[in-house]
Amino acid sequence: MPFDGELQDFGLADILQMLQMGSRTGALSLRRGEEVGTLYFREGELVHATFSNLTGEKAAYQLLRWQMGRFRFDTSILPTRRSITISATNLILEAARRADEVEGLKGGMPPEKTILQLADVDTSMENIQLKPNEWKIISLIDGKRSIDQICVACSQEKVDTLQTLEKLLSHGLLQPIGAVSDSDELIDLEE
Repeated sequence: MPFDGELQDFGLADILQMLQMGSRTGALSLRRGEEVGTLYFREGELVHATFSNLTGEKAAYQLLRWQMGRFRFDTSILPTRRSITISATNLILEAARRADEVEGLKGGMPPEKTILQLADVDTSMENIQLKPNEWKIISLIDGKRSIDQICVACSQEKVDTLQTLEKLLSHGLLQPIGAVSDSDELIDLEE
């Protein structure tokens, strides 16, 4: 028997605990605007999750941050794989800890709607020593994507992406050039 509703009416952590206590099997689909994610349960145990280009615990951590959107639990969709090995309770606690860490990082960074570009640096990019995941994030900096869009496009957890962006900003390798408004128009920071 499917059920659905709004996440602002039922917290996602509460829904997970209800499914766990009810030993439910099925898929909890989540939608927030264009974003879609799914949490899969087998006999009340969270066993798999998908969101964007993430799977498993990484996907679940991102979805557990959602406070708005729609949900629908469908018992006719069964989990086909297992990518989560920790309990839903531990996952909820870890997601809360990570959300606190993301909030802490935001204090030292421009707002998430800020557009970034590569800064003019005195040295060639070839001479800059970066780790592979840092180069991956650099490759997403195109002067059109916001910090939030970069986090979504990157195949790692948001907290890791924000930490790298903070590092690149503090070293002067990136610079903010504008922000995306609610209507997706570029707002120039110089104005």
